[in-house]
Amino acid sequence: MGAHAMWLSLMMLLLRRAHYEGTGPEIWEQTGGNLDAFIAASGTGGTVAGVSCFLKGKNANIKCFLVDPPGSGLYNKVTRGVMYAREEAEGRRLKNPFDTITEGIGINRITENFKLAKLDGAFRGTDKEAVEMSRTTTCYRRWWCSYWIVLIRYVLKNDGLFVGSSSAMNCVGAVRVAQALGPGHTIVTILCDSGMRHLSKFFNPEYLSQHSLAPSAAGLEFLGFT
Repeated sequence: MGAHAMWLSLMMLLLRRAHYEGTGPEIWEQTGGNLDAFIAASGTGGTVAGVSCFLKGKNANIKCFLVDPPGSGLYNKVTRGVMYAREEAEGRRLKNPFDTITEGIGINRITENFKLAKLDGAFRGTDKEAVEMSRTTTCYRRWWCSYWIVLIRYVLKNDGLFVGSSSAMNCVGAVRVAQALGPGHTIVTILCDSGMRHLSKFFNPEYLSQHSLAPSAAGLEFLGFT
């Protein structure tokens, strides 16, 4: 770049710093430091890197996880050390690929932000789970107990929270962590996008039907609850 130009890239380290100095401290303050796990999807890597670095700096026992959509290689990078997506395998790559309905999350390269993330593991999320979750969310909060778990369920149906695909995938991840850790744990995620920017696909009945993603769940049975 020349002397009078600047390259602004969300993939670089300043975004991580914003979440390290802003989002992380906000989570710590609002939970009173009483949390057991944080989980979020990653696109630029700024959120998971900044928040995980801050929280683990406060308490190394806090678990930080990634939830990854179809078509992204970050799950394999975290769990196996290899940046690889199943959709990229020989014989599986499509001429006109449809990897995921989610937008703004999932990637097949390591950003400068993501390199600094301190993650304990990763979970896969599916498009179907994200679609179902966005339409059914309820926030369960136990304030004066030994735990406060924000379990997003029945969002649009019960609470009128019109969230986008990234937020829905984050909620799927929060439930997966809750299932893994069991009762009595405080799990935090982020509702980072509005459904208003996802009307043409994520909330379009015709589009969902074309890709066999039309929602049908009455509860959280799509995540193993009965």
